Amino acid sequence: MEQTNPAQIKIPSLHQIGIVVKDVQKTADDYWNLFGIGPWAIFTSRSYDQTYRGKPAQFSYKIGLAQVGQAELELMETLDGPTTYRDFMAQYGEGAHHLQYLVDNVSTIDMHAEIMAKNGYPCLMSGHSGSNGGFNYFNTVSALGTIWESVKMADEFEYPAYEGEPSPAKVKVAAITQVGLIVRELQRTVDNYWNILGIGPWEISELAPPLVYDSIYKGKPSSFSAKVAYATAGEIQIELIEPHAGSSIFKDFLVKYGEGLHHIGFSADNIVETTRLMNKEGFPTLMSLSLGNGAIAYYDTFEPLKCVWKAFQAPDNTNPRTIN
Repeated sequence: MEQTNPAQIKIPSLHQIGIVVKDVQKTADDYWNLFGIGPWAIFTSRSYDQTYRGKPAQFSYKIGLAQVGQAELELMETLDGPTTYRDFMAQYGEGAHHLQYLVDNVSTIDMHAEIMAKNGYPCLMSGHSGSNGGFNYFNTVSALGTIWESVKMADEFEYPAYEGEPSPAKVKVAAITQVGLIVRELQRTVDNYWNILGIGPWEISELAPPLVYDSIYKGKPSSFSAKVAYATAGEIQIELIEPHAGSSIFKDFLVKYGEGLHHIGFSADNIVETTRLMNKEGFPTLMSLSLGNGAIAYYDTFEPLKCVWKAFQAPDNTNPRTIN
């Protein structure tokens, strides 16, 4: 029997992954050179009627935007004033900051802000842009593992056309297929996504031997276990990971940062070749594993790209052990 979704806000899809950086232009260049992601629209803030933590505020920032398949990447660099980007930078340094969904008008943003506030998730920062655009960041970290942002893009915004030289990237990422989050209590987080944003249903499985085998952690054979959950938001898969036993980059992240956005994923037709090229370009494999006749590899791309990236070659002979 299909469950009735109780969420007052039901997002149609995941639109954007936002990353806080020190230098937008340099990071955008690194994405172009390593993964062929671009062209980038880079501009200084165009917002007004700004608020920060519920009070009127003045701030400015630089943004870079690029479309990667059905998802958008955003790079954010604070210039002046108090911002949630600056707060994140002070606490964690550069890294993946938020997930975003789109709405049809600014009044919907205001309605969602009221619903979120009543449920204990107040506005961190907001503003208007262009003739009819706006944004609002919600403090949903405790419930959803990360900040979520509601946005209405101004009608006049356009991505730039690119007429320059082709990207020199050896590995070209045509589409983002997944975003992964590390959480402490997977079932609780799954329930929150269903109840707050209407995201679901979720498939929950155990990531452990013998389903997972040939695991390599920082260059050495290892064994680990984790509980994982998957749901789609539009074309993008959201993965929640609760680390359990053994050594893994998931557990490392939880110890160092707590809950949060951990990786961005893309599909690879030949993960062996993708890994060879990534390693040759100077980006070692942090962790890899086999899954059925498919495979997963996480690359140490944090220095240039401010986020771990994951390549996934899908198996065709695996039946995950669903436990929900």
